[in-house]
Amino acid sequence: MGDFSAREVIDRRMMARCIELSRKGAAAGERPFGSVVARGPEILAESANCTERDGDVSRHAEIVAIAQAQKMLGGAKLAECTLYTNVEPCPMCAFCIREAGIGRVVFALGSPVMGGLSRWNVLRDDTLSDGIPFVFGAVPEVVSGVLAEEAGEAWREWNALAWHVIRLRGFMVAPDTAEARVLRGHRPRPLRHLMRSLFRPVQSA
Repeated sequence: MGDFSAREVIDRRMMARCIELSRKGAAAGERPFGSVVARGPEILAESANCTERDGDVSRHAEIVAIAQAQKMLGGAKLAECTLYTNVEPCPMCAFCIREAGIGRVVFALGSPVMGGLSRWNVLRDDTLSDGIPFVFGAVPEVVSGVLAEEAGEAWREWNALAWHVIRLRGFMVAPDTAEARVLRGHRPRPLRHLMRSLFRPVQSA
């Protein structure tokens, strides 16, 4: 662990907790997803998926954890918080992440078919923050590939055949390198958005 920065140590510890939550969720009949909302080393909220338990397809682990964190903080934006999740958030979760104003997002496995970053770029879409800054706030920093191998192992334990198909079809992927990939966040730039809108080429009929 000596080669990791303090932040990386926290990221790995929080991701390990996500993976643990995913296993607990799987044992309870859910798919193995787990999410944590933390402020530095402090966990504010955490959840596994609750879609089967609640009979509600919107009860993804990320959304449940975000709701709990906001309730704890009296509805405040979560700019100082990091959302951790074992799989890249889907577009539904990504919109909630953006509207909650979360400052960082850290995930283990990528989801090229269903991801809210790699498939539909909601997490990093600066049109949201530049165009409606009072709703969506800053573009979050995104870190991917943290404990990806361990996250995949939890899925394999859940259902080895399903995990084989998921990997074969490219629904979830581990990064090509052991190094986590970091995409830096940035604050809204509404003037940039305005200038882009004003000088957009006119489409011919």
